[in-house]
Order: sequence, then C-alpha cells, then structure tokens
Amino acid sequence: MDYKRTQTSFFFLVLIGTLVLLFFVFRPFLYPLLFAGAFALVFEPLEKKVGNLVGKKRAGISAFLTTALVFLIILIPLWFFGTQVFYEGKDLYEVLTRNGTDSALAFAQNFVHQFFPETSLNFSAYATQLSKWVVTNIGPIFSGVTQILTGVLISFLALFFFLKDGSKMKEALYTYSPLEDRYDKEIVKTLTQTTRSVVKGTLVVSILQGIAAGIGFWIFGVPSPALWGLVTVVAALIPLVGTMLVVLPATLYLALTGAPIFALGMFAWGALIVSMIDNVLRPILMEREVNIHPFLIFLSVIGGLQFFGPAGFLLGPLVLSLIFTLFNIYGSMMAREAHKE
Repeated sequence: MDYKRTQTSFFFLVLIGTLVLLFFVFRPFLYPLLFAGAFALVFEPLEKKVGNLVGKKRAGISAFLTTALVFLIILIPLWFFGTQVFYEGKDLYEVLTRNGTDSALAFAQNFVHQFFPETSLNFSAYATQLSKWVVTNIGPIFSGVTQILTGVLISFLALFFFLKDGSKMKEALYTYSPLEDRYDKEIVKTLTQTTRSVVKGTLVVSILQGIAAGIGFWIFGVPSPALWGLVTVVAALIPLVGTMLVVLPATLYLALTGAPIFALGMFAWGALIVSMIDNVLRPILMEREVNIHPFLIFLSVIGGLQFFGPAGFLLGPLVLSLIFTLFNIYGSMMAREAHKE
C-alpha cells in the first residue's frame, strides 16, 4: 500500500473540505472583502506616496491615512447622492401614478403616436417601472442601516489591512502557489491592471459622466436630475451609444415641453462636456498593458452582473483577464518545452 499517496490524498481531501467550510463562513462578507481588495489595488499607489511622506517604516499610519481619504472621497458623497436619488425616484413614482395622463411623458407619447400610430411604446409605463425599481431597490438599502454599517465597517477594516499587509500577502501567495514565481507574478500583475482599469477607466469615468449629465439636467430644467444622472452612469457602460441614450431623450423632453433653447443647450452639454469626459479621461485612466478588447470587457461586466450580482462588475472582467493570462502562461510553457526538445 502506498502510504505516501494515501497521506497526500487525505491531506488534499481535508484541505478542500476546509476551504469549502471556510467559504461558507466568509460568504456573508464576500462583497465587502471583494470591494475592499479592489480599492486596495486602486489606491495602492496613493498609499505608497503617503508612506513616503510619513516614513516607509510606518505602514500602519500610511494605510490608516489612505483609508480615511478613501472614506471621505467615496463613501460620504455616495451616501448623499444615493439619498437624493431615492427621494427623486419616490417623487417621480408618485407623480406618474397620480397624474400620468397630464405628464410630459404622456404628451411625448401622444406626439410619437401622431407619426407612428402603430407603435406600442408606453413612456409613462416605462418611467413608472423605472421609478418603482428605484424605490423598491434603493429604499431597502437605506432602511437596512445596521447591515449597511456592518458591511462598510468590514470593508474599511479590510481595506486598511490590505493596504498595510498587501505585500506580505503577495509573498505568501508566491510561496504556496505550485506555479513558478514568475507566473504567479504575471497573474497578480494582470489581475491588478484589470481591476484598476475596470474601476478607474470604466467605473470612475461612468460616474463622472453621470455627475456631469446630472449637472446639465439640473441647469436646463430636466426633472429629477440626480435620478437621471444615475441612469446615465449605467448607460455610460454601453459602448458607442453610451450617455446619448439618456441625453437625447432629455433633449427631446425639453423640446416637446416648449423649451427649445434649453433643449439645444442640453444637447450641446451632452455632446461636448459629457462625451469629452469619456474621450479624454478614459485613455488616461485605463491601464495600457491590459490587452483586452473593450467590447469583451463590456460583455464580461454585463455577464458578471447577471451571474455574480453586484460583485460581477469586478468578477466578470477578472475572470476574463485570468483566462487570457492562463492561456499566455500555457503558451510560454509549451514554447519552453518545445525549446528543450
């Protein structure tokens, strides 16, 4: 009897079973940990700069200061914006359900039916469904204060330790991975670049476009500017058409409600200001080393959201980049074996 093989098989069986149990133990905290890891990769350069100011030996202080900056930059504005979106969506839902036939949407629908009498479009119904979705989905988020605060606390604690001990975690990964260190480093480098590209080059650009569009909606008198700014953030993820999916209907709304000057201004704002953010910032923020077509990244984001939920925004592109990296590593291994022969 081969005792060594039996011991090895038993060891891996126990290891796999323990990992499965550990997954279920950490499952309630996967989202906070995932987003903390993503933000740690994005803000790692900032932490290094802070570390140079306070001293490289004070890793805890630099990590704490960076975590505090992330809190101020991201969480506080997000909370106020989300609250505003919720109230605007609630108000819009009440207006549409109480006075739908007299609304501008009904006017727009009648205008379209004059030219396309066979169309089945129902603008009021679509807008009602959208506003209802905002109320039913964002409302519970802000009502579950305890759960939100717990997730935020875990995220920022994890972010602090990821920033503080990130290099040690990477070294541990290189040590225990069965792959050669150069392959481990290639995988880590690719996943880091992909995460930064998705967060900075996609998410940040989309949010900035949504903010710019929301400011334009407010300036030119489009109702519920924060709500439609949020819709613009989602639309900005779609290649080619992007923000125009929201800016053009807003322009049409202004034109149909007797504000042609404001409609022209809204169109110019969207074409110049909102689109310029994408054209100027995206090439700067995207990691140049990520050689994955933007359309594939877009598909991985949408598919990831459907499969993994909110975390799929990151997990989808990460899985895609991991596949490309593994194929590159496999090609390198095969080339090396062929060279040996």
